Amino acid sequence: MKKLIIAVMLVLSLGILTSYAAELKVGDKLGDFKLNDALDNKSYSLSSPEFAGRVVYLVYASTSSSDDNDHVTAALRANKDLENLKSAKKYVGLGIGNQKDSPVPNFVIKQVAKKKQKSSASIILLDPDFTVGKVLGLSAPHKAAVSVLVDKNRVIRYIYSGKTPAENIPKIAELIKKYAAE
Repeated sequence: MKKLIIAVMLVLSLGILTSYAAELKVGDKLGDFKLNDALDNKSYSLSSPEFAGRVVYLVYASTSSSDDNDHVTAALRANKDLENLKSAKKYVGLGIGNQKDSPVPNFVIKQVAKKKQKSSASIILLDPDFTVGKVLGLSAPHKAAVSVLVDKNRVIRYIYSGKTPAENIPKIAELIKKYAAE
């Protein structure tokens, strides 16, 4: 009987351990997802025309970390080469609001996301079910912002969890230029 109980416990613990995916890293392929935006409730995925064939700089954040990478967005928007790549439809920014891990009501998160979408000129999607968190291999609850740069083939070229250090911004800009040129 003891052997049976031990065997059952091992199977259960193995199931629990494998239910958490490993966090993605540079070189991994980012899986697709489908979410709605904050302004029009329009559905988007990485294969939507707004993102297909483009380098995408994505910031996934909860309400407590929604401003953590505003300095990166501002620096990238101030870079004329990157703005030219945006105009040429080779690069795009994307924000995703993690609603699942926030104590803030969803209608408040939606209002904040709308404001950010208007001020950043980037599409802001809302993630009510931790869909992108799971795609990124994050464990819930995840309060830190995660920045991800993916190339046109959705291979991760940069990933950082937390507030991106200012010294990483030139690297991000160079990676955007490099992969947009391919």
